[in-house]
Amino acid sequence: MTYLKPALALAAAMSLTACMPGATTTTISTPGEEPVVVVDGPPIAPAAPVATSGVEGADSMNGTWNLVASQCGDPASEGRMVIAGNKFTFPTTECTATGAEVQTNYTSLTLGCSSAENRQLNVSLRPGRLRVTEGATTLTYYQCS
Repeated sequence: MTYLKPALALAAAMSLTACMPGATTTTISTPGEEPVVVVDGPPIAPAAPVATSGVEGADSMNGTWNLVASQCGDPASEGRMVIAGNKFTFPTTECTATGAEVQTNYTSLTLGCSSAENRQLNVSLRPGRLRVTEGATTLTYYQCS
């Protein structure tokens, strides 16, 4: 009787492991060559998302930028640019980022614009500054907000 409880617990644990999905083994054979055994492991659940505080990180480009730092408070400034997610608003047009390719020290952005030609920009972010290169022209925008 004293061994009955541990034996029942062991039997229950063994019956549970029999229901667990295991690895799938597949043998692939090609005439004239040694067979190859492929073992698939069990699926792995995706990482759980990490809750954030809702505060933008220091590396976010979102916000208002201006070519002249002292004109940050002027909504009519010709050097103003607003970035909100994939939307770029310039004084004369609005653009949407349609592609991005990360390079070593900059990101290459393709912008589709509403009332202007599409733009190809290389951008690099520094604390409080955003360097934007388009063709042979490089501009430095200052972060306003």
